[in-house]
Amino acid sequence: MSKAVLTEYQVNIPYPVPQELTIAHVSDLHERISDDILRMLRLVKPDFIVVTGDTLERYDNRPQYEFDHRPVKRLIINIIHYTNYLLTKLQSDKKKAKTENSYNFLMQAVKIAPVYLSLGNHEQKLLDVDYFFLKDCGVTLLDNASKKITYKGCEILLGGISTWDYEEFIEDYKAQKGFKLLLCHNPQYYVDFLTDSDIALTLSGHTHGGQIRVGKKGRGFFVPGQGIFGKYAHGSFFDDKLIVSAGCANTVVCPRFFNPRELVVVHLKGNEHGNV
Repeated sequence: MSKAVLTEYQVNIPYPVPQELTIAHVSDLHERISDDILRMLRLVKPDFIVVTGDTLERYDNRPQYEFDHRPVKRLIINIIHYTNYLLTKLQSDKKKAKTENSYNFLMQAVKIAPVYLSLGNHEQKLLDVDYFFLKDCGVTLLDNASKKITYKGCEILLGGISTWDYEEFIEDYKAQKGFKLLLCHNPQYYVDFLTDSDIALTLSGHTHGGQIRVGKKGRGFFVPGQGIFGKYAHGSFFDDKLIVSAGCANTVVCPRFFNPRELVVVHLKGNEHGNV
């Protein structure tokens, strides 16, 4: 597994933040071992940790585009998917997805700072044991839900959008006032539905950085949901209102090229009075 890196962003928002907030952003664990991410979290000592989906593998293992009406695309995606699936089965046991890996990560993370978790496309079929675990572990689940939190005198309306049945939540969340921080697994949702909103900051994952980065700007070769050389694969966009993580795990046999796994840390600052 490739070495993970720490990527830091300085973000200023038009809301009163008495002291700088440090937010750690974890995405796309995919039940892989991520001890290096935990080590960095301990060094960073964030005020709180957000986990933006695909922490667990709870889906039916079918290709995303299996039912695409375009036969050539459907054939290519199926070939890639099932080839990767078979090769993954041949990998060493240490590299395979195991629920215990994500469970252990979360149990260790809550000892570092409060943890807030939203869901991704790989988590549409959570089990009862998962819900019980999250509650007992002390992780706050935001499944198309929001919660008011306060750190260092700063009140935040923290929201978590899931990748299904999100329409009503989006409208309700957009209508609320104050400093809003949104966990949104798929960055395309922000592009499609939220660019005209007053959400101060949205944190996303899903893209895995495009798997292979090419060119001076490091564009991802294939970006889930965006296609070849998708624009929103990794980095900061829309004047720092959207930050996309390259993710914490490698889930395909093809290794990452020029695209390390990463832990994102956002240093959040505001003005004295804000525009609320």
